[in-house]
Amino acid sequence: MFAVTAEKINASSLAHIGLLDEFIKLTETKLDAQSDPFVRESLNDLLTSLKDERADYLDVLGSAAGRRAA
Repeated sequence: MFAVTAEKINASSLAHIGLLDEFIKLTETKLDAQSDPFVRESLNDLLTSLKDERADYLDVLGSAAGRRAA
């Protein structure tokens, strides 16, 4: 077992954010090229979920920074 430190949490969160950013861009590209309303709605739902998840990781980073400042 390994110790979980704020630095490891930050590194992991940043890695996840980077992947989510790539997937968000890819989803936006696919959405722009899609004309089918059902597929567009599905991709919009996915995009919303990805952006929400990205915001969650930003919250984790903010929480870690707040703990270090305290």
